Order: sequence, then C-alpha cells, then structure tokens
Amino acid sequence: MNRIKNTFILFFLLAGVSGVAQNLPDQVDYNIQPTDEYIRLDGRLDESIWNELPRAGGFYQTFPTDYKPALDSTQFMVTYTDKSIIIGVICYDYLDGDYIATTRRRDFGWSNNDNVAIYIDPYNDKTNGFSFQVTPNNVQREGLVLLGGDVRDDWDNKWFSAVYQEDDFWSVEISIPFKTIRYNNVGQWNIQVLRNNLKRNERTAWIQVPQGYRMSNMTFSGRLNWDTPPKPAGPNMTVIPYVASSAGKNQEEGTPTDYKLDAGFDAKVALSSSLNLDLTFNPDFSQVEVDQQVTNLQRFELFFPERRQFFLENQDLFADGGFGRSRPFFSRRIGIQGSGDTRRNVPIIAGARLSGKIGSKWRIGALNMTTNRDETSEEISPAQNYSVAVLERQIFSRSRLSAIFVGRNNLGNAAVTYDSTRLAQTGELRDNFGNELNAEDTLITLSEYNYVFGLDYNLANIDNSWEGDFFYHRSLDPEISSDEKYATGAFLRYQKPTFGARVNFQRIGENHNAEVGFVPRPGVTNYGLGTEFNIFPSDGNIIQRHGPAINFGGVLTNEWDRLDNDAGMEYRISFLNTSYLEVGSGWNFVSLTSPFDPSGTDGRELQENTTHEWYRYRIFYRSDRRKNFIVRSSVSNGGFFNGRRFNAELGLVFRLPPTLQIELNGEYNRVNLPDPFNDADLYLIGPRIDLTLSNNVFFTTFIQYNSQRENLGHNSRFQWRFKPVSDIFLVYTDNYITDGFQTRNRAIVFKVNYWLNL
Repeated sequence: MNRIKNTFILFFLLAGVSGVAQNLPDQVDYNIQPTDEYIRLDGRLDESIWNELPRAGGFYQTFPTDYKPALDSTQFMVTYTDKSIIIGVICYDYLDGDYIATTRRRDFGWSNNDNVAIYIDPYNDKTNGFSFQVTPNNVQREGLVLLGGDVRDDWDNKWFSAVYQEDDFWSVEISIPFKTIRYNNVGQWNIQVLRNNLKRNERTAWIQVPQGYRMSNMTFSGRLNWDTPPKPAGPNMTVIPYVASSAGKNQEEGTPTDYKLDAGFDAKVALSSSLNLDLTFNPDFSQVEVDQQVTNLQRFELFFPERRQFFLENQDLFADGGFGRSRPFFSRRIGIQGSGDTRRNVPIIAGARLSGKIGSKWRIGALNMTTNRDETSEEISPAQNYSVAVLERQIFSRSRLSAIFVGRNNLGNAAVTYDSTRLAQTGELRDNFGNELNAEDTLITLSEYNYVFGLDYNLANIDNSWEGDFFYHRSLDPEISSDEKYATGAFLRYQKPTFGARVNFQRIGENHNAEVGFVPRPGVTNYGLGTEFNIFPSDGNIIQRHGPAINFGGVLTNEWDRLDNDAGMEYRISFLNTSYLEVGSGWNFVSLTSPFDPSGTDGRELQENTTHEWYRYRIFYRSDRRKNFIVRSSVSNGGFFNGRRFNAELGLVFRLPPTLQIELNGEYNRVNLPDPFNDADLYLIGPRIDLTLSNNVFFTTFIQYNSQRENLGHNSRFQWRFKPVSDIFLVYTDNYITDGFQTRNRAIVFKVNYWLNL
C-alpha cells in the first residue's frame, strides 16, 4: 500500500512541476522575513512562523542528469532573529527503505551520506561564503566556501541543528548565529540549497547547476533579499583555552622520558561583522592527525596539506598565491620540521591573524607568528618571526587582483649558511664548511631574513566557464645578490559540460628563494596543456557520462633546453550507480640534472646529464560508493628510467553504519633495474579504524607500515565533544623500526579545550 501511495504522490508531483523551468542563477529571489517567535530547535517545524513564510522549492537534478526535476521534493524556508539566521528544510522521501548515513562523525564525507547543505554568500561576491550540512541523523558538517566553490571543511565553529523523521520525509531546523559568520551589512546575500539523496541516487539543487560544474559553486545561487540589512553582530570575543599533559620517550636516542604540562589559548575577536582577528598563544596541535605517508619515488619535495585549525580560516587569502609548484606562502613552514614519521613540531610562541572584508570589494589578510628555537636541532633552526600581508580587490564580476608579502626574520644567530652555488650546480645541500645539511628540514638557510612579494590576478567570469591565474613574485635575501630571483606564471581554463581545455606556463628563476613557500624546483620553465570531452547518453541505463582526456606537459631550463616531458591519454566512464572506471597510457622523458636513485633505496645512482624515456599503462576502478563495502583499485605497468616499474594500489572500505568504518589502503611498487642498480619491493599499508559511538564521541586508530622508510607508525585518537567546539582528546602515538620492530619513539597526550564566549 505504501508503494502505491508513494507512486501516486510522485506522479502528481512530477505532473505539477513538469511545466516549471529550472531555477536559474540571478533569476530567483527569496525574501527573508524576521520573527519574534521563539523557535525550539527540534526539527519539527511546528511553530506558526514556518506556516507564514514562503516556501522555496522546484529543485532540479544535478546527477544523474541536469535537466529533470527532483524525484524527491525538497522545500526550505528562511527567517531570522536579532541573533541568528534560521533555516527550515523539508526533505520528502517517496522511496521505501532506510536513509544512507554511513557515520555519526562530524565533518562526514558529503558524497557518501544523505544530507542537505546550505550555502550562504553573505558578501554578495559569489566567490566566498559558508556551508552548513546536516544528515538525517543530525550529523553536522561545516566549511568555508572559497574561490567560488572550493569547500574547506576543516573550519570549525558554533551553530545548531535538529532533525525530525517521519515515514515519508525528514525535516531539519538550522540556527546559525550572526557571530559565527562574517558578512557585509548589505540588503542582498546569495543562497544555494543542495540535497544529496543517495537513497534515490540523485543529487538536486534549488538553483540549477549544469553538469561539469561543482554544485558548491556560488555562481549558481539565488538572491537572499533582506527587508532591512542585517545589523552588525555586535561585540564578539571568543577565547578557547586548552590544557595538555604529555609524556614521550625517544628510544632511538636513548633519552629519558619527557614529561610536559602545557597550557595556552586561541582567541577570536570580531572587529566588525566582516573582519576578524585571531590570536594564539603557545598553541598546541597534538590532536591533529599524522600525515598520510606515501611511497616517494620522485626527485623533489612532496606536498603535504595543512591540517592545523589556526591556519585554515580564510586560507585562500594567504595560501593560494601563485599556483602548482610555486607558492609564496606554505603555512606548514611555520612550526613543523620534516614530514611523516620524521616530522617534529617546533614550538610556536604566539601568533595573530587579521582577515576579512572591508567594504564590498576589498579583502585584507595579515599574519604574524613567532617560533622559538628548535632545541632538537638548534644549529639549523633558531627562533624565527614569520609575517604575511595580503591586499585583495575584486574587479569585474568575480575576478580578483591581490598583492602579497611574505617574510621570515631570523631572531637567533646566523652561525651557518649554505653554499647556494653548489646547490644550484649539483643539487647537494651543504653548508659553507662542506657539511651536509638535511634537505627535509624546513629552514635550509640561516640568513638574516627572506622576503617574497608580488602580484596575483585571478580570473573568473560570471558563469564560471573561464578561470585563470596570473602572477609575478620576487624574492629578496642577503645570501643571494644575483638576479633570477623571480617566479611568474599563467594558467587559463575553459570549461563547459561537454568540453574543457586548459593551458599553463610557469617560469621560476634559478635564484628564486621562497623559504616560507613551496617551490620544490627553481630554475626551470614549466608548461602544460590538456583537453577533455564528456558524452552524456540520453537513454543510457548504465553510464552517466564518458569521454577521453588528453594531457601534455614539460619542463625546460631557463635557457629553453628540454629537461622533462610527459604525455597521457585516458578514457573515463562514470556509471549511474556512482562507480567509476578509467583506462589510460602515458609517456615520460627525463633528463637528469643531478644523480638520482630510481629504486628509492639509497642505492647506486643514475648520473646527471643522462636521458631516459618510457611508456606506461594504467587502469583504475572504484565501486559503488553507496554500498557498505567499497573497492578502489589501480594497476599500472611500464618503463621507469633505465628499468621497469609495476604499481598496484588497493583501497577497501567496510562499514557498519553509522558506528563503524574499517578502511585499508595499500600500495605495492616493484622496481626492476639492470645491474649494478638496486631492485626494490616497496610496501605501504595503512589500515584505519573509525568508531563513532555517538554524534559527539569518536575513536580513530591509524596504522602505517612503510617499508621504504623502514617504519611502522601507529596513532590512536579519542575525542569527546562535550559542548559545541569544546573537546577532550586522548592521543597515543608510537613508531617502530620494521627490522626487528624495535621502538623508535612513543608519546601519549591528554588535552582539553573549551569555547568561552566573552
């Protein structure tokens, strides 16, 4: 009987909307109205205001099509009080069966769970904003919307929600305090509401989003009109103190157990409704998850993402200058030495960050942090002061022009410097006395200062079909007096649902020295281009889209001599059941500028000024992401420098929703090289257990076995969020030498932080 009833409901719903056109960007308004009524957050939407407000609906699919109305209707309403904006959403469900909610963990994977998402652009620039997402089990996820549609879900702040479920719908009430977000006091914001309906295998949006574009792109939003502009949130200061107790022992060095008791705080001060000052004193990041290790068969430094909360809000202002292999600022240079199991924290004394909007067109960012000397490696890491300043102006519809300055000042004695000429000629990192320095250490110089400054222009047209980045940066320090201290580049992309193309060019001077940035290979010119095609079957029952992609790139010396080339072609198939298949082949050419061991085992090295080229083949498959057992696998085979390389990667996910998820990631590399070079069998295995006991209690264990680094690492983390943005952490970490499993080091940390509104 329920199936018959639901069929009739669905029939009349589709009949009612079949003649209604899609909601298009900048053509749909929602007029927000205030309320004095007390709204009890229980998800029921039974207060009288919800019957008085206009209901927005007419959602359209973005998957599997972008031209059909939603099979399951969604409606929402928006109101506000003097303290909060409140949103009510009704998600109708005409299909029998349970919702797909894989976890109770906060900041859940958006694509793997039924959920509704609210995207708000309170600056009315269609570039930056905030997202708030809720599952049918009232699990929350929030994020910053940057650069039009890039969502950074590491941002954490205070907001409230509640969910109510019935047989044929679930509803949610969301309350977002004005003090939580930043906004301009203007009469128009922009809003988009999305629903990921995995149970029905459809994704829908209030404002229609063409396929090929990110659903989170604020270009595709409607107007949220205020009867009167929202008032400033008023004085707002939040202090988040913490206390941490730890014990650690380094068995490799034979040092005694180190007991510590630390305390510090973060503070957030709202200078205006759109400008915020963040402060930190003696910050502690012991609860941040360890880096995910990789097998490194490259010749240059690897990039690891930032995970520390203090550096994340408005991260695009500071960290998105330049692009690719030339970033003027990389926040992991502050307070971190090395990576993976060799990573160690350098104590940060204090820091401040100012960021936000001034008026409707200007954004500013300023950051200053001071680190103490690294007592474990004092000769190459004295106390330092870091500073970043950014001034950004929005021009045209959505483009931006920004100026950036990044500086490092040495607060200690510059007792050791490095031989830059030898580094440029041989790639060896030695000091002026001939002693070898550790290339994994963040600070490779102890010069008095190092500065980088420059301009960036980010192009984005109104429908987001054109995107581009253009920059010019220069470095300045006392150790390098010659020229060639610049970095410049251009990137342009054109994207439509059925066709996309891109081209990029980047030139980095030989002496460009961005010590607080990420420039792993100076003295080269990079270029690349690519194109892709998408075919959408109109009557397919299996394939959602398919098509080829072709890429070509290269590296030249700044005298235009060829160094590297790579080319690749793939054919990609996305299935209606969310699985994915990709097959491809590629070609590589490398001219070595310094000796290199391709086996990754510190064996005999290929000599500089030798050239190598090879072909490779690859297949990748990922199974249906809606299932409780998911397989992700890839296999590649082909040449590799003067030999061959076979690579296999396997990822397995097993879920007992919403409590348990077990994940196993493994990688195997077999490198065969002719005598007298080393062969290598390299294994990387990383099981992870994620236990979500409730919406506020989480336990994670992450184990990583890396045969290349001869390390077995383990990290277990317990978290109890006993109040909004207030947590108790218990973290245990240890590392072992794989040969004999002798202990390298181990540590345990207990930490409490608490959110205080003053």
